[in-house]
Amino acid sequence: MELENLPIFGKVEEDVISILKRNGRVRNFIKSSSPINSEDTLKYFYIILEGRLKISEINFDTSKEQTLNILVTGDMFDVIPLLDGEPHEVLTTALDNGSFFEVPIEVVKELLLSSREFNKIFFPYLAKNMRHLENLAIDLSLFDTSTRLIRLLLRNLDLKNPPKLKIINDLSHEEIANLIGTVRHVVNRHIQQLKRDGILDVKRKRLTVNNINSLLSKLQLK
Repeated sequence: MELENLPIFGKVEEDVISILKRNGRVRNFIKSSSPINSEDTLKYFYIILEGRLKISEINFDTSKEQTLNILVTGDMFDVIPLLDGEPHEVLTTALDNGSFFEVPIEVVKELLLSSREFNKIFFPYLAKNMRHLENLAIDLSLFDTSTRLIRLLLRNLDLKNPPKLKIINDLSHEEIANLIGTVRHVVNRHIQQLKRDGILDVKRKRLTVNNINSLLSKLQLK
């Protein structure tokens, strides 16, 4: 996908896109690779064109992983070094073959200072990321693993095509566990219970929500 065809850039003036394209380039990544490291984010800013990119942290003593976000088409990375100039010690893992647009970070800093058009998309995106991390902190600190899974499913429902799931529909139980701060066998147990209740279906390793109202009811009963 071309940069100008991303929905997030749909209402941005052409000169902003021209500046980005003149200074940046498209890079491809392959599934299971780690295409961006913390040092890269001090030099470049990234906009996802295609595919999913997992952002996570790992405790190498325990091998426990916590997924912070899964970036998809139109997402930007990494806003933290862009704003504070410090390395962001996270891991990136490609969940699919895909591509991103890479632009020198100084170009983006200049756009933040000079372009109201760029700020119109950047600051709402920043707020969206802050809200996502707030929700993650709330889930991990206030809810049990069953509730976390239900909340994850509800947040990823495709409202245009219910009951389809977006982003997480084909993830392994281990990857889902990394998203909600638990382990694979716990996720498997919860998914099996939702299957027995007729709420969730798993076919060819893909998740489908059969009954949204029942899923909501389970959340309300907790």
